[in-house]
Amino acid sequence: MMDETARVREIYDRIRTAAQQWEPTTLSYFVGQPFKALITSMLSAQTREEHTLAAANALFALADNPFDMLNLTNEQILTAIKRVSYPLVKVNYVRDICEKLAARGGDVPQTIDELTAMKGVGWKVAVLTLAIAYGRTEDITVDVHVLRIAIRMGLIPRETKQPPRANELLKLALPRDLWAEWNGLMVQFGRAICLPTYPKCKICPVRDLCPKIGVENRGS
Repeated sequence: MMDETARVREIYDRIRTAAQQWEPTTLSYFVGQPFKALITSMLSAQTREEHTLAAANALFALADNPFDMLNLTNEQILTAIKRVSYPLVKVNYVRDICEKLAARGGDVPQTIDELTAMKGVGWKVAVLTLAIAYGRTEDITVDVHVLRIAIRMGLIPRETKQPPRANELLKLALPRDLWAEWNGLMVQFGRAICLPTYPKCKICPVRDLCPKIGVENRGS
């Protein structure tokens, strides 16, 4: 009988192997680039991966630092990011972030409190930025994919709703060395296999390890 730690590690190992065949996450293109990681993380909120990447690339083609971005007009920013959700609101977020960064010499903060003082930067965006920009993995970024999959796999209670709470519970469930890659792998897994509706359980690499909690409709 496999114990829970062994089950979790086997889930991780199988998904990590399978992920080599799936589309990379948008943020993986901006590892070690604090400004781009922050802006892209903010743009990604409630937005599909492919739309986030298209918007980020279009915006960074115009300006790749806060000082130059402040010289863009709102219309230029809007045109670049038009494919994200709530683009008009996010134009203001881009400008506020750049103003605050410019005021501190362009440096992107390395604390959640400082990051969340910027418009459009909530807990999830801050944690994701720290991980992608600086390799800071004291926390696990919890987005819709991570939350949904954690519940289905029985890693956290079904009633868990808030990302910070899910993060704390996941840190108890996952060995420390798995935290860094967990979000990225679950995003890939959630887009390719463990879909919100009609997950592809029959071809899932961890189908024998997952209790499929709350899954009612299983795709092929």
